[in-house]
Amino acid sequence: MKGVKAEMSAFFLIGVAFATILVVSILKSSIRPRNFPPGPVGLPLVGHIPFIDVKNVGRSCKKLGKKYGDIFSIFLGSKCVVVLNSWPLIKEAFSMKEFSGRPGMFSGTFFQKGKTGVSTTEGDPWEAQRNFLHSHLLNLVKGKGSQGFHDIIMDEVSDLKMELSKKVGEPIAPSYIMNIGIINILWTVACGRRLHVQQQEFQSVYECIEKITRFMSAAAIMSFMPFLSRLLPESITKMEKGRYFRDRFVAISEKWIEEHKSDYRGNRTGDLTDAYLAKIKESAPHFTEKGLGAMLRESFVIGAESQSVMLRWAVRILSVHEIEQGKVQAEIDHVIGQERDVSWEDAQNLPYTRAAMAEIQRFADIAPTAVAHKTMFDVEFHGYHLPKGTAVVANLTSCHRDPKYWEHPETFDPEHFLDASGSFVEEKEGFMPYGWGKRRCPGEDLAEIEFFLIVTNLLKAFVFRAPQGDKKNLGTYYKSGTGILRNPKPFYVVLDNRD
Repeated sequence: MKGVKAEMSAFFLIGVAFATILVVSILKSSIRPRNFPPGPVGLPLVGHIPFIDVKNVGRSCKKLGKKYGDIFSIFLGSKCVVVLNSWPLIKEAFSMKEFSGRPGMFSGTFFQKGKTGVSTTEGDPWEAQRNFLHSHLLNLVKGKGSQGFHDIIMDEVSDLKMELSKKVGEPIAPSYIMNIGIINILWTVACGRRLHVQQQEFQSVYECIEKITRFMSAAAIMSFMPFLSRLLPESITKMEKGRYFRDRFVAISEKWIEEHKSDYRGNRTGDLTDAYLAKIKESAPHFTEKGLGAMLRESFVIGAESQSVMLRWAVRILSVHEIEQGKVQAEIDHVIGQERDVSWEDAQNLPYTRAAMAEIQRFADIAPTAVAHKTMFDVEFHGYHLPKGTAVVANLTSCHRDPKYWEHPETFDPEHFLDASGSFVEEKEGFMPYGWGKRRCPGEDLAEIEFFLIVTNLLKAFVFRAPQGDKKNLGTYYKSGTGILRNPKPFYVVLDNRD
């Protein structure tokens, strides 16, 4: 009898201990710092993650904003993250140096083997790297050598049109063909040369970009629940596979750097790698070969993926909205004619076309919450106290779908970017496809020109249409490992020659 009582007592104590741990865990998942933005109670260990619609994170945050206001907080795992849910707040906060930090994100630091490059760094090292990259790219697209950059893009556009012309009249998935041109443009900018798609080096880089992007997407949750990397099996985390492709891409980028350091330059003149190596030779603070390698890999993984997703959305949206596509083509025909390609200089004379390009970016909304920022110091912001190190996320969807700024927020309508006289609105409120403020995308100017030239010249040559039986769905495709950006559902498109 005594043994039974002792056993029951032991079970009781274990139960009490378990209950205590559970209560403490719940409290930790719901107790916020003093005078912190309000928000929902989180679950132990996972926080509010189970209640977020991964297919549309921006709308989940918008829904929470209706209850808690335009500044609220949610627990992602055990980390409490502040969400900014309106255009004025995002614009104000991200213009401040106090919000220019970057929280330690597992997927980013794993990919870069630490905090290096531009996307994962902060403070003086980040500022030096970011200013260099932005200045170099800005000079490339708008400086004395801008015509050369224009020619680089148009060479890829010519090859792209040639490949697509072989597929006229049949349903195709355009992703791979377009990705070839995107990667070669980046390759020329970074290393001063392009490769043929059949070359082994090209195939290796393409595979690394694809596999690393998939891994970063699947591993994103580990930034908030790091214990998963130790608890879950390799079959789920894919850590070894991710490490293999990361190390492989590191080796490739190191090879590029060694090639540039050698006496032989071939046809490489004034590319990003040469410019960065010049800073190293000057002993400029924060410039190292490790930092160069990180910047090169970021340019390919982040730059190629974002442009690829945006172009897929462009083809899908235009193939579904045939009337708007026809208006763009009519304007191009009227202004450009049949004798030449569309150039970047033509953009000022193509207001409807520019409006359609901007509306594709708004409607696609490929980065609903962008990349998280971090407070560099204690901050008093709109009546709340945000301690140093607080992760801050901008809900860009709340801007791109706000009826205050868009007459038909849920509809694709280029008229959103035209004023009463039919002119293109340059600085449209509520529109921030490249983020805002001090951490705004440094490659914005390059991406804008590339996107415009590729889409307009394809529209000049082809009509995009949905295949017969296509339901013309514009929904989001989500599956763990498909990327950290908002992708369109897989689709086919039929191209017809316009001439």
